[in-house]
This record gives sequence, structure tokens and C-alpha cells, in this order.
Amino acid sequence: MTHFERLEFPKKYSIPGIVQLSVLILIIVGIWIQNCSQKQLTQEIRISNIEITEYSRVHIEVHYTIKNTSSFNREIWLLLKAYDTNGEELGSSLYSVKTVAGKTQPMLKIMDKLTRPLNKGEKPDKATIVLYTRKVI
Repeated sequence: MTHFERLEFPKKYSIPGIVQLSVLILIIVGIWIQNCSQKQLTQEIRISNIEITEYSRVHIEVHYTIKNTSSFNREIWLLLKAYDTNGEELGSSLYSVKTVAGKTQPMLKIMDKLTRPLNKGEKPDKATIVLYTRKVI
């Protein structure tokens, strides 16, 4: 009777240490570059003149101004939050906006999905808009 020896399948090779070290260094450099670009973005985009112009029980209209001081057209993500007089959050909205390089643009955002409807006679107190940046660490 013949005897067959099977080959080890799949063959397991260990990854060399230099490859592991270089991948780790590239990951750290990538995280550092991403954090630097997010810091630069927050310095180049200015949001001002935030005011609530109209509201009803189910929507809030917010006007604001964005200034892009960089030399590139950008698409940025903004986080809008509206609060009542007690400081309770009425609603929030995450959305993207395209800005033109070196220009100041008036903008309008209508929040039509609130966490709770406004009570009779209640009005929104303030709205905040912040630049939504990605964080790795």
C-alpha cells in the first residue's frame, strides 16, 4: 500500500519584522497628517452671524455666514444644534456645505426634524454651528 504525505496547506509564513515596523510607522504618519489637515481646516473656515430668523412648532430656520479663507473650494461638514431657553436641545442636524475659495457666503439651514416640537408660546433661544471634524484618536 502506498503512503501519501500531504503538504501543509495553506503554508503559513510569518511577516518579517521590518514589514511590521514599516506598516506601524506608516499608520502613525497617516494619523498625524490627518490631524494636521483637520487643524488647518478649522483655521481656514470661519462661521459667524448665527441667528434664528423664523420658527414654528416643527421647524427652525437659521441664517449664518461662512468665510473660506483658503485658496481651495471645499466641501465641509457642519453640526447645527438648536436650544430652548432652559438650555435643552431642541434638535441637531449634520449636513455638508460647499464653500468657494476666498469668499464670504450667507447661508440658510432649515431644521425640520426636531427632537420634540416647541410648546405653545415657546421659542428657540439660540443655535450653534460648529465645524464637524473627523477624529481618529
